[in-house]
Amino acid sequence: MPGVWRAVAYMDGAVVVFHSPRACAHVARTMDINSQYRTLSENEREQWGSVPLLSSQMQEKDAIFGGVARLEKCLRFAIETYKPKCLMIANSCVAGVIGDDVESVAREVEEEYNVPILTVECCGFLGAEYYDGYFEITQKLLERFVKPCTKQKDSVLLLGDNGGPWGHYAKEVTRILQEFGVEVIGQFPGYMAMDELEKVAAAEYAVVLGGRGQTHIGLRKVAEQLQEKYGTHYLADIYPVGWQETQDWIISIGRILGREQLAQQVLKLEQQRLSEQLQHFLPVTEGKKTVLCIGRILRYFHPGNILQTIKLLRLNITGIILLDSYDGDEREAMLKVVQENSDVPVYTTAEGEKLVADADIVLTTHELQNKEARQIFLPMLPQVAVAGEIKMMQGIYQSLCSRLKGGVRYV
Repeated sequence: MPGVWRAVAYMDGAVVVFHSPRACAHVARTMDINSQYRTLSENEREQWGSVPLLSSQMQEKDAIFGGVARLEKCLRFAIETYKPKCLMIANSCVAGVIGDDVESVAREVEEEYNVPILTVECCGFLGAEYYDGYFEITQKLLERFVKPCTKQKDSVLLLGDNGGPWGHYAKEVTRILQEFGVEVIGQFPGYMAMDELEKVAAAEYAVVLGGRGQTHIGLRKVAEQLQEKYGTHYLADIYPVGWQETQDWIISIGRILGREQLAQQVLKLEQQRLSEQLQHFLPVTEGKKTVLCIGRILRYFHPGNILQTIKLLRLNITGIILLDSYDGDEREAMLKVVQENSDVPVYTTAEGEKLVADADIVLTTHELQNKEARQIFLPMLPQVAVAGEIKMMQGIYQSLCSRLKGGVRYV
């Protein structure tokens, strides 16, 4: 259900109906509040308001006798009140358990009002993950509303969410793409009005705002579909976190656009930007003792990026600690990648206690119990490109400048 909501939350002209008890809508509201606070923390504001979200407000008796009548009433109310260009229905666990025939109700109301109504098969958390609803509704939007059209020259479509157009990821990618002389014409799904969906097929290129998890796999499939059906060239293989990945990303953009020489110029500008900041950081960071503590599985954390940051800041890394949160196979997988990326000794939590105590700064994926250790918490979703690298370096620099020893800084 929350996945359906996130896929269309800012698509002007849409209305979302949760066929659910009232409390289920609280999940979506909480997600929105968290997103708004994150945006405000970066001195930004969301540019658009979210679309209406309604609940059919199922009750106990509906779990026994069925809730289709309540759903039909809710759909009629939504259409007559908001005059939407499309309705999306997300089913709760309750609706799935009792087996409400949601598609039949949606079909009848659609025929009566001539308003498209999209439904999804997944129900709450029954046999499905968050992303199932997100990608199922994305697929139905593509099938129902996106049609072949004339390509818009030098245009790019961003695929994915990652905080929306006002989030760091999209803003940084947009900034770099502008250096290549191309224009971002939309971010799909979720951030294009229903009337603008034709632009999805009009884009010459698509850039996936992905990562390393399940989201990236689903977004890549969307990009492949756009290429197959509309001839949209795409970039999806590189997650530009850290300087090396950013370089690879810029070079790949230049190759896809056929502007390899321009890519070298853009790369030079980004390198100059990073070098200027390093000149400011190095007098403080060079030679300082650090320890890297890792407790996340490889799917969500690759040590290569932070190891490169350590190298750029000329920190003296005395050890890498694999925390006790791993099972055997997960630890072996991470150990292998760590050893491929570094010749620094690897320790267990117990073996590394003295290293943590002696370090000037500890870079860690988990908060440590040592209250005297000056810790930098490595984010689950690190910020991208040179701006993200500078922000990470700045956090390390500021922590080392602080007179206080101990505490956790979140970058």
